[in-house]
Parts: sequence; C-alpha cells; structure tokens
Amino acid sequence: MRPTASARGLAAILAIPLLLIPPGLNAQPAGRVVLDTIPAPSLAGNLLGDADRQPAFVYLPPGYDDGSARYPVLYLMHGVLDSPEVWVEPVYDGMTIQATMDSLIAAGEIGPSIVVMPNGRNAYGGSYYANSPVSGGWGDFIAKDLVAHVDGAYRTLPARESRAVLGHSMGGLGAIRLAMLHPDVFSVAWGMNPCCLCCLEGDLEGGPGPEVFRRMESYRSAAEMWRALEDTDNIWPLILAGISAAFAPAPDAPPLYVELPGRLEGDEVVTTPAAERMAAALPLAQVAAHVEALRSLRGLAFDTAFDDEFAHIPLATKTFSDSLEALEVPHLYEMYEGDHRNRMRERMATRVLPWVDARLRRE
Repeated sequence: MRPTASARGLAAILAIPLLLIPPGLNAQPAGRVVLDTIPAPSLAGNLLGDADRQPAFVYLPPGYDDGSARYPVLYLMHGVLDSPEVWVEPVYDGMTIQATMDSLIAAGEIGPSIVVMPNGRNAYGGSYYANSPVSGGWGDFIAKDLVAHVDGAYRTLPARESRAVLGHSMGGLGAIRLAMLHPDVFSVAWGMNPCCLCCLEGDLEGGPGPEVFRRMESYRSAAEMWRALEDTDNIWPLILAGISAAFAPAPDAPPLYVELPGRLEGDEVVTTPAAERMAAALPLAQVAAHVEALRSLRGLAFDTAFDDEFAHIPLATKTFSDSLEALEVPHLYEMYEGDHRNRMRERMATRVLPWVDARLRRE
C-alpha cells in the first residue's frame, strides 16, 4: 500500500515486458498493451476535483490484431496510493501483465483474455472503488462507464459469465464489493490481500497514532497531505482521508469533506461514529443482504499473507470467510507465507490468473 510507480512514457512501458519473457518463449506471439482514456460521467462534479475522464491500460492478447475472435475480460485494480502503472511496469518482483499473460497463454495455462487496468487513484490517493457524494461514483465508473466503454471499443464477450474483477489491497476490496453489488456485470472475483473488509480497528490501535490524528486537524487540502508524505514517509493521513471520503463522507464539512474514524482524547486515539458508518458499508456487514448475489458468482476467492503489515487484513479475511461459510456461500480462502506485496508475481502466475481463467466462459 505504498506509492511505487509513475508513468515514464508509454513507449518505455511497452518495451519492458519484452525483456521479461522467459527463454524459449521469445518466438511465441506477443500481446500488447495500449493506454486508453475512459469517459467517466459517474465522476462528474465530485468534490475532490478529480477528472471525469480517466486512464486505463488494456492488454490485448496474442492474435487480437489478426483475427475476429471475442475474448473474456479481466478487470484488474490497483491498491491505495498506487496507480495502474504497477501492472505494466516491473513493480512486483519484475512482474508485468504483458509478460505474465503472454507466458501463461503460450504455456497453455490460461486462454487468451483482455485485461483492463483502470485508474482508482483520486486526490486522496485511493477511491476504494466506491460511490461517494464526496469523491464521486468510482464504483459506477468501473461497473458501468468502464465496462460499457470496453465492450464498445474492444472485441469482448459482453456477458457477466465472461467478466472477472480482481485486485490487490484496496483493489481487492473493490473486487469483492463490485462482485457483490454488481453480479449482473461480473461473475468471478479474486481479492488479493484485500484491505478493509470489515474495519480498520487493528490498524487504528497500532498504526496512525496520536500524532497523525493531531496533524489531520490542521490539513486543509489533499495537496498538503501529499507534501507531508514527502517529508514524513507516513501514508496514514492520505489513507484516513481516502477511506473516510469513500465510506464516511461529509459533503457539508469542507475543506476535507470527511468524518474521521478516530479522534484524540488527550493522547489517546478513540473511535468515532464514523467508524461504525464505515463498518456498515464494508463487505462483512453487507454479506447477508447480498447472499444471493454472492451465491450466483461462478467464482469468489480472496487471500492473505501471514505477515501482512496491515494488521486488520489477516483478521478480516478470516472473519469474512467464516461469515460466507455460515451462509453457505461457495468461496476459496487462502493464507500463505509472505507479506503484503512480496509474493504477488508468483501468486498471480500460479494461483490467481489460472483460477480466474478456469471460471470464465469463452463462448
């Protein structure tokens, strides 16, 4: 959940994956990545000033340009303070989506698919892919604006059975919520190390600390938080502002338009009613209301690393899995050795992409 990559020019981005294809596969047909601009009417008028046109990278599989076949689509979403470049630059142990997809397709591990990597980074560094009167309709941007654009601009199989949504961290939360809220759009979901499935309480106790909440009282804009990040290397002000804008918005409370989940009492951080508002909007509290939608999915999976730096994730994923099991919702839940980011390349290639691909319809 740390900022990592920035755009360095499309030509450089597209050249990198070619260097990462394993020996022996260089002669195989290669896919390509294009940078698209997506109309985003769902974001129009948001209070944070984010644009109503958003970038997305699109991976087109080998053979796309030479034929007329239609393809399933994977919607792949990044984490907080990241950007879609993390999937096309060699961020996770050198992984790029082009090299990974090309290699798996050439080896017959998966079939050819289109992969769409949208932006989910707003003024606060993270939209959480949620609709909000403050940050805008980011959930609708993905499920409606983006899907409609992709189906119109590319040769897709335009049906829920041929669409998957997956992501890491904040993107993992987004994948699970979007599948839960839009089962008519997506039929397969995988949340990798998904944040915020029920709460942030474990991290509020050991994460931001009193000094962060003290500084939050003085910030007047997102720009001030980004400047402070350069000096302090503390990501918590932006995380708190972003998740509060998504799930505890306060459109009548400028300049930040949020109600924070914690406040200072002396030198102690105590939770506020905003923490309850957030919890009520997150998947654990929503699962019973959407149980039929979840049961209708062709596949639901999520995972967590034993040594994830964000204390709430291992706890929340286990609790969420227990809730799904009690409601007899089929799902896959995995725990593995690693931390929040260090096994992404391996798991994408050996677990996530093959499992998702096996559940997509190709006709």
